[in-house]
Amino acid sequence: MAGTYQYGNWVLVGLGLYMALMLFIGWYASKRVKTATDYIVAGRRLGILFCTGTLFATWFGAGTCMGGAGNAYIFGNQGVIFDPWGAALCLLLTGFFFARIMRRGKYLTLVDLFEIRYSIKMGVLATLTLCVAEMGWVGAQLVAFGTIIHYFSGIPLVAGILISTVILVVYTYLGGMWAVTLTDVIQVTILTVGMVAMLYIAVPLVGGWDAIFSNDPGHNWMGINQWSFIPTPEAAADKELGNAGYMYYTGYMGWFYWIAAWLAIGLGSIPAQDLMQRVLSAKDEKTAVNSSYLAALLYITVGMMPVIIGMVYFQVNPDLSIDDALNKILLLMAVEHLNPFFAVIFVSALVAALMSSSDSAILAASSVLGYNGLKYFKPDADGKQTLKATKMFVPIVTVISLILALYFQAIYNLMVVAWSLLLVSLFAPYAAAYFWKKANSYGAISSFFGGFTVWIIAYFIYLPATKAANTGILEENVVYFDWAMWDSLYISSVWGLIGSILILVVVSLATQKKDVPKPLVDIDGNPLPLTNWIGIFGKKSSAA
Repeated sequence: MAGTYQYGNWVLVGLGLYMALMLFIGWYASKRVKTATDYIVAGRRLGILFCTGTLFATWFGAGTCMGGAGNAYIFGNQGVIFDPWGAALCLLLTGFFFARIMRRGKYLTLVDLFEIRYSIKMGVLATLTLCVAEMGWVGAQLVAFGTIIHYFSGIPLVAGILISTVILVVYTYLGGMWAVTLTDVIQVTILTVGMVAMLYIAVPLVGGWDAIFSNDPGHNWMGINQWSFIPTPEAAADKELGNAGYMYYTGYMGWFYWIAAWLAIGLGSIPAQDLMQRVLSAKDEKTAVNSSYLAALLYITVGMMPVIIGMVYFQVNPDLSIDDALNKILLLMAVEHLNPFFAVIFVSALVAALMSSSDSAILAASSVLGYNGLKYFKPDADGKQTLKATKMFVPIVTVISLILALYFQAIYNLMVVAWSLLLVSLFAPYAAAYFWKKANSYGAISSFFGGFTVWIIAYFIYLPATKAANTGILEENVVYFDWAMWDSLYISSVWGLIGSILILVVVSLATQKKDVPKPLVDIDGNPLPLTNWIGIFGKKSSAA
């Protein structure tokens, strides 16, 4: 029950001290911010340590920690294909395909590429879409923060979310990307220590690693094989446990859901401002590439810790409600199995994870609004005006994210659907901007709207089937609509991506004479060479 933890005041004091440290760092970082480039991409001076730390910390947030543990409790490994598996894939693909040429372009934001390669109209669409996705991501983190404060203090969830919002706004506003980077490195250190400590306590509770790695279908809430990595063939399924297919879906729907789980973040997060902002902040191409690989390695190792903890907790206590399972498992483990000192450290680690993601997404959305958005209305804006506008949007973006958090209050799903939006609307135009010379503005804009339209149409087509699959989950003959809705959105995103790609190709080819494709150039208008674009360790970097 919220507010009943005997040492809850200790946790709140620890969190208070931690928040004070973050605010101090924000103030300290503000001293190094002189220009919009300093604020948005940290002056392009991040070395391998800082770049890796901020890449990893940016993504390893509440979705991976609290949401990942909850989904593992309910679905086992199948429930976390989205994150951390899909997220680690995204970082690997970014390092191999995109990091070198993105950094080579010397852009300030991801939107610069869409504007330069396609048109201002495509830039506006990208700005709006990226902001919606980033604010959905921030909303997921704010829900987690509010949940933590509510659990340990009894303060209402809404009040907890409000408190977290104020802290994030202040230090992000002060120091921009440099403040975010410094806090990220501290946060990722605390997070890793906290997760290792919890894992050390958790593993013996179920008899050691052998018990954890057994593929027992009884080791999660839905009775799905604990470590199942691909959809289970229907013929081989245990009908009583219902572990056929993927997440209860059999046949092609199960495979589409599985593919969507990999693609939502695996591809959907590639055209995301918070990811590319770190690539653009690296001191050179080699740093951008190697940081992506190292962050992926960290992500899949540290990221699997809360997943294992979720699996463990099911064996310790299999009777949680869905709400408690999805949002509170790590908190329950902390209060039930850690001494007060380590509980404070672990809860601070959770807060570190969600703050590192929140500040990054807030800055990402504020950057595209303040830098690119300002140019739409005032093309001759100078650096000081851009910096002022970017900082002004920090509280605005956070307040909108707050509204999303208060409305949805669902950590993992709010996070994943944000990246599914980018998957169906921006991934195809983004990849084509680099690798297909015939892609033009008409094709990109049509791809944007077409992918989104196909996604929504497919959602309503699949919804009856997902509602039927989620009938009787909690109550006999009653549809659990929350799951039915998210399931349909995810499965439909595969068709959205396919539609986006096909429409991009067809429209671009049909309008080559009417809309001549623009060449790929850097921020200064110079041709952007695609030589040595593959991200491989040891390659020399081009000039920054």
